Amino acid sequence: SPAEDHLEQRLDLNSLVIENPSATFFVRVAGESMNDAGITDGDILVVDRSIESWENRIVVAVIDSEFTIKRFTYQNGDVVLEAENSDYPAIKITPETDFSVWGVVSWTLKKL
Repeated sequence: SPAEDHLEQRLDLNSLVIENPSATFFVRVAGESMNDAGITDGDILVVDRSIESWENRIVVAVIDSEFTIKRFTYQNGDVVLEAENSDYPAIKITPETDFSVWGVVSWTLKKL
């Protein structure tokens, strides 16, 4: 076929979206708090646990044993997890909060 000269090699999704295989996981989204960032219910996120720079990134966090997806920010020296949907409040992390960042979202995969 004349088009064969213009075809690229097959795309491998793993090699395209995963930089550190031993620290990368796929997570399915449940909820609407990140809709304005283009992350919607049912999407699959590629989460890299090796990334240690969190500021202004979308992270998967654990708050009091519950997973959440929010934007990690600092406000007046405090950690604040911000939703990307005005219907959801920001979450201010206090010293009493059982909190950790589980990983950084590096890709969003969605079915159209």
